[in-house]
Parts: sequence; structure tokens; C-alpha cells
Amino acid sequence: MLDIAIIGGGLAGLSLAQRLSSKPRTITVFEARDRWGGRIFCAPGADGFRYDLGPSWIWPEFQPRLAAMINGEDIAVYRQWSDGHSLYQSERESPPQAYRDQGTYAAARRMRGGAYALVDTLLRQLPQGSLKLNHQLNKLIDCDEYIELHFTSPVGEFSVKAKQVVITIPPRLLVNTVAFEPALDQPLQQAMQDTPTWMAGHAKVLLRYSHAFWREAGLSGNVIAPCQGAILSEIFDAGADDGAHAALSGFFAIPASLRNQYRDDLQPLVLEQLVRLFGSEAAQPTHFQMMDWFNESLTAVADDANLPTSHPQYGHPWLQLDHWNDKLYFCGTETASDFGGYLEGALESAERVGRLLLL
Repeated sequence: MLDIAIIGGGLAGLSLAQRLSSKPRTITVFEARDRWGGRIFCAPGADGFRYDLGPSWIWPEFQPRLAAMINGEDIAVYRQWSDGHSLYQSERESPPQAYRDQGTYAAARRMRGGAYALVDTLLRQLPQGSLKLNHQLNKLIDCDEYIELHFTSPVGEFSVKAKQVVITIPPRLLVNTVAFEPALDQPLQQAMQDTPTWMAGHAKVLLRYSHAFWREAGLSGNVIAPCQGAILSEIFDAGADDGAHAALSGFFAIPASLRNQYRDDLQPLVLEQLVRLFGSEAAQPTHFQMMDWFNESLTAVADDANLPTSHPQYGHPWLQLDHWNDKLYFCGTETASDFGGYLEGALESAERVGRLLLL
């Protein structure tokens, strides 16, 4: 029997496992995907460079846990490139307006090695025997003295017993995909259903180029496009600070239903918008890649198709309590009060649950 089973191998789950490893106990992290990181996902480039298709930015000036981690682990960071003129596209058919943007990304930093540098750091500190990929949780049963966990894995269905369980799966995804015996209280289930999964309705695109032609033209690569008909609503320079690994990235403006309906047309539509903004060189990327988080079954459910109109209020009090008589805990960035949705929120939640379990 395990002392603690941690469900989810994203930043929260791995950080919690690292915290709990300070005391002798049997801990295993179970991850449904075939990779670690959860919503941290990077596309590999040359020379170890990684392009973020999940979270990209951190704000060490305002995020103390991330600041402590990157400083303690010597993770190099660099500023989001913003030199030159940024563009504002107010109408689809009109030329964009150039302006100097001194504020949008002023405190934003990116990590060398992408956000996955955080995952790499934690994996190096955890014993390989405690890490299980391709293990999807299906059911939890409260057996009084322990919890029985039922999984699907490459070798079939099986169960594990644990004295305590910490679930880092986003609450909405959890309540839609995992059975609880006995069932969780209905108000708690509703609170979980009402908690939007951060990024679940979003999609990002990455376009790599042979050189950063926008920088050569005096442009930052950063674009805000709130106009009707825009395919991408926010575009930014996704390359290295020294101009190497030239790339542009952006968030789709169109909702998940339209992205799926016009999937085969998205690449030419994106290129058309970029050509309007940056000129003909934008039509010739060396690499084009999309990450649509809504189509990730281990991230999103149907309700995530409707994006929140503002940043959600995360950290519902019921998600910060223990359940099943101190055997079941919820963790993950959606359970964080101060930085919910951000990488800092994942660390905040791991800190909170780790403090409770180490008492």
C-alpha cells in the first residue's frame, strides 16, 4: 500500500512529490499522458531550444515561488522580446497601426529550455520508480482506512491502495471523467463543474522562420488584433532574445467550434493575417504547428468550449479542504487563491497541500 498517491504529473504534482520526498514514505505520481508536464508542452528546436505551446511567461518580480525555483535551480530566464514597434490591428482590411509598447510584456520573462525546464528540474530530483506514465485514473473508492484507485494502463485495468490521495487534475475534468464511491457531495461537484480549466478552450500556433525578418524591419513581432475577422488575437515573438530560433506565436481568436469546423483552412488563414501584418516573408515559415487544448481529452471537456470573459476566480474554499476524513486532497493551479491559472498557482497549490501532509 502506498502512503500517498499523486494523480497528475504536471507542475503541481511533480512539485508536490518533490516536497513530500523530504520524509521517508512511499509516494507514486500517476500521469495519464505519455509525457510529463501536463499543460506545459514544448516543441523542440535546434541546440536544445524549446518553443512553448502551453504557458510561456513567468513574472519573477511578482511570483515568489517561481523566482525561488529558478534562482535555486539556476534556470536561465530572458525577457520577452519587445524592441521596435508593435502593431495594433483595429480592422481586418486596414493597415495595422504601429506603436511603441512599453508595458504589455515589461515584466514578462521566458525560460531557456522553455517552461519544460521546470519539469526537467523536478524530474531529476525524483526517483524513477515513483513515476508512472500512461496511467489514467477511472475510479476512487473510499475504503475507510485507505482509498482504492482504479487505473487503465498499457497492460490493462488494475487497482492500487493508498492511505492518502492528492488529485492535481483540473476540477472540471476530474468531475467529468473520474467516478467516486461514495459520490462527492453535490455542491462540491457543482463547484468543480463551475471551475473553468485554464487554457482548455484556447489554441496556440507556432510558426518558425529562417530569420526574424520582423526584427530587421524594426518591429517587435507583437500584435494585438481585437478586430472582427481576425484569426489570431494576440501574436508575439517566440524566438530567443538574441534573434536566434526565429519564430512567431499567437493565440487564436476564433472559438473551438469554428477551429474544428475550419481546421483544414486554419494554416492559410493564419498566413494571410501574418502577411497583412508583416509582409510577404511571413508566408514562408519553415515550420507550422498548432496546439489546440480544447481537443486534448486529458485537458478539456465540452463546457470548456466557452471561454471565460475575464480571468476566473480560482481557489474555491471547498477545493482547499481535505475530504474523505483526511484521505483525499485537491491540488493544481485551479485550486490556488492568489495565482490560479498560472504556473505560480501550481506551485502555490503544491505548497499548500504539502504543508498539510507534512504536519
